Amino acid sequence: MPWASISKLVTQNYLSVYHDYLQQEYDGKPHEKGIMDMLWQRSAIRFVHQVKTPVMLSHGDNDLLVNPAEIEMYFIALRDLGVETLMLRYPREGHGMRETQHVADFLDRSMAWYDKHFKGSAKMTN
Repeated sequence: MPWASISKLVTQNYLSVYHDYLQQEYDGKPHEKGIMDMLWQRSAIRFVHQVKTPVMLSHGDNDLLVNPAEIEMYFIALRDLGVETLMLRYPREGHGMRETQHVADFLDRSMAWYDKHFKGSAKMTN
């Protein structure tokens, strides 16, 4: 279950409070040295047309490190492709989850999602 996932590295760079992260990671800003093209090549949304597995996405509404728009883009793309998807947004939560009722809700929904889509699909081997 992705929590606070990034779907497009370019938008992540410009929407995060850590907008200089990519400059540190790739030794340049996205609009320099062909970095923009490389970021697109590595962005999950570029490959969304290949997704067939049901996806549950979740995010905190107050996340300053990864903007909630990142999961919204991916959710809409998956839905447009007909992939079963669920988006969970938790108010007051940031990049991690702290409120007990949110943790409980997330765990309940995660287990229900796995039971619905994956229970019995993998065989255990010893």
